[in-house]
Amino acid sequence: MIPDSSGPTSRIYFSQRLRLHYVDWGNPGAPPLLLVHGGRDHCRNWDWVATALRRDWHILAPDLRGHGDSQWSPDGSYSMAAYIYDLAQLIHQQELAPVRIISHSLGGMITLRYTGIYPENVHKLIAIEGLGVTPRRMVERAR
Repeated sequence: MIPDSSGPTSRIYFSQRLRLHYVDWGNPGAPPLLLVHGGRDHCRNWDWVATALRRDWHILAPDLRGHGDSQWSPDGSYSMAAYIYDLAQLIHQQELAPVRIISHSLGGMITLRYTGIYPENVHKLIAIEGLGVTPRRMVERAR
């Protein structure tokens, strides 16, 4: 099915009792593609990418906890583990695995770590500016 030219549908899912938001660009018969934004951003920043790719992919773009239309964490938990768990819940609840992922910045950090933990759930990953610990910092931590 070729998707129409309308925008995405807003949807919700729950992770760790938080109400989290994502947009679904339709075309559910196509392979899933997840677009994960960076810090201080939101899912609609990917609209230009989703519009260009929606004919060939079933595109979902989440708002990370505390971003966009997703709920803020009441206990202030914005740890990497919490973000990874939220992503794992979206992929599990929507049955996206094995999924292709394009991510940016904080989204890249999250998806790189998710892929390391659950490699069987990720078909391909593109992480743009997915910052991590520098080699020097890794050595310092090892001491």
